[in-house]
Amino acid sequence: MLTIDIDTARRFILGKQGLWPGRRWRGIEGTEQAMRAMEYLQLDPLQIIARSQDIKLHSRVLDYTPGMWEDVTYQQRKFFDWGGWLAVRAMDELPYWRVVMRRERDSGARLLDIARNHADAIAEMRAVLHERGIVGNRDFAMATRTRTQSYRAARTARSPCIICGALVK
Repeated sequence: MLTIDIDTARRFILGKQGLWPGRRWRGIEGTEQAMRAMEYLQLDPLQIIARSQDIKLHSRVLDYTPGMWEDVTYQQRKFFDWGGWLAVRAMDELPYWRVVMRRERDSGARLLDIARNHADAIAEMRAVLHERGIVGNRDFAMATRTRTQSYRAARTARSPCIICGALVK
């Protein structure tokens, strides 16, 4: 049996995640490399100081600026976002994730309820995403919408689409 000391194990884990020895990637190409090394990048809708995905990439990529991950993901289409806790994964993994997406779509009573109860919001979200691409909560006027105190409620219209992969081209 092969044994390694604790320092070697720590360095391996930190190195695999791109955190040791220092930032080894640079710019937009480095952003893609870091995202591939991380294997998935969890997206956070809240911005206190910075969004967590930007903080994670800034710690790994020299000359990283907020939003570079969006360019690699949505303009270059090298990654896709999916899941109940929205994460970005490499596009070449999509065929494997489609199996899970279809299973969740076909067996998820909760998703079916959301889709049924919010059909208009889902249709609006799909149209907006098709027309404008990347959008955030602040891109929508209140109009006749009901304000909610839950930050998760803003994802209601997207959830069935994201979890089932309906927004992935």
